Amino acid sequence: MPPAQDGTRAGTLAGTLAIVLAAGQSSRTGAQHKLLAPDATGCPMLVRTLRNTLRSAAAHVLVLLPPNRAELAELTHALPEYGTRLSTHCVMDAADGLSASLRAGVRAAQAMPATSLLVCLGDMPLVPTHLLNALLYEQHTTQAPVVAAQRHNKPGNPVVWSSTEFAALLGVTGDQGGRAILRALGPAVRLLPAPATLLEDFDTPDRLDQFARMVPPPG
Repeated sequence: MPPAQDGTRAGTLAGTLAIVLAAGQSSRTGAQHKLLAPDATGCPMLVRTLRNTLRSAAAHVLVLLPPNRAELAELTHALPEYGTRLSTHCVMDAADGLSASLRAGVRAAQAMPATSLLVCLGDMPLVPTHLLNALLYEQHTTQAPVVAAQRHNKPGNPVVWSSTEFAALLGVTGDQGGRAILRALGPAVRLLPAPATLLEDFDTPDRLDQFARMVPPPG
């Protein structure tokens, strides 16, 4: 379904914000920043992740970027067809770890205001749009506090958080996400099974070599 001229899409879920976490230091891949790494068609990893996310039912997509990587921000210019539905935010305290990006995303969701927040990782470019939509609609339908992809029988990324959990997410510190909150919620977390091959992250030189040989699926 193509985006409209203002960047919106028919069929989006009102009050939903998707954030793509892209403010990490990419220290495990050495000199090459993982999110700039191309696949077999030359498409950078971050662009591939963003395209999958922008095709989802999320009403808005926000990319969270570090303050010292202008080339990452420039990648979003390759997606002008999505208009105002795609925006970026510089996480000035990104060096504090993953929680800094998560807090920035939650604040953006509160300002929207959003009823749910879909959290995606920039280095997970194989997560298909249909899985993101399944997570969004499951949370929307059930009003569960959290809906997550099931990985090794545990909740993993991507994750949809209800606004009821925003205050708890703002309390997370250090280089971590909402794992402790997920543990505390226990069986209240709804899990959607997904093939493990779709939930892989690409954050080592060997994994980037594998990504370089991959072609995006059609559509």
